[in-house]
Amino acid sequence: MTYAQINVSPITPGVGAEVSGVELGSLRSGQAEELSAALVDRKALVFRDQNITTAQFAAFMQTFGETVKEDLNPEEGNPPEVGTIHIRPKERQRINFWHMDHSFRELPSPVLALHAQMLPPCGGDTLFASLEAAYDGLSDEMKSRIEGLHTLHKVTQTQNSKRRHTKEEIAAMANAPTVRHPLVGLNPDNGRKFLFVNIPIYCRSIAEMRNDEGDALLASLYRHVQRPEFHFRLCWRPNTLIVWENVHCLHYPVADYYPHERKLWRVVVKATERPVLA
Repeated sequence: MTYAQINVSPITPGVGAEVSGVELGSLRSGQAEELSAALVDRKALVFRDQNITTAQFAAFMQTFGETVKEDLNPEEGNPPEVGTIHIRPKERQRINFWHMDHSFRELPSPVLALHAQMLPPCGGDTLFASLEAAYDGLSDEMKSRIEGLHTLHKVTQTQNSKRRHTKEEIAAMANAPTVRHPLVGLNPDNGRKFLFVNIPIYCRSIAEMRNDEGDALLASLYRHVQRPEFHFRLCWRPNTLIVWENVHCLHYPVADYYPHERKLWRVVVKATERPVLA
């Protein structure tokens, strides 16, 4: 894919790109359209040296859809669309596993973004894996086996729950209903199939299989997505910003920087449709 208004350099063959020639606080004519196309193609876009305000961050993300009020607590003075992921000094980051945000919702968030504010001296990288590339990497036999199946997803408590919910809301998670999604989805923007799996605390079972059989298959697929062929590693630098297609990716925040501090701003784009069965 070629672009006239932006520079796009793939990070790996299957996923990710660094984008240059763009000032996110003041996009030029034609750049928004090309950025949207690049996101569909590469799944994750990395921007370096973007010294923007929270208001500019929220405005830029409207390139990819309507932004929503964050469920992460915003810092004082920040727009409600900009939440904060803040691991404080001597606090251990415990969300250190491959996952997708919000797969337990009827309408999972399609696009997310993070902007680096405080970083440890080294470490604290984030890995991103393409679920489209992971599907393409399956054998024909496995593709035939999983076509038409559905998974059941359910919300559960994590390290960030206390920053998002009241005690009563956290307690109610145990009784939350499961949500049914296709195991193989179809991306309407590019016609590619993707493997819609998540960590087992969210992606609980396969609707059409016995628990033991379905659990074994899901565990196999979850391990498959983690293969290095399908992911890239983002090494954060000050004012780095990444946008990714949440529904078509898993990400892994690496928890190797204790006892140092790390703070990122986050913006989420509103979901408007359910994953489509391939």
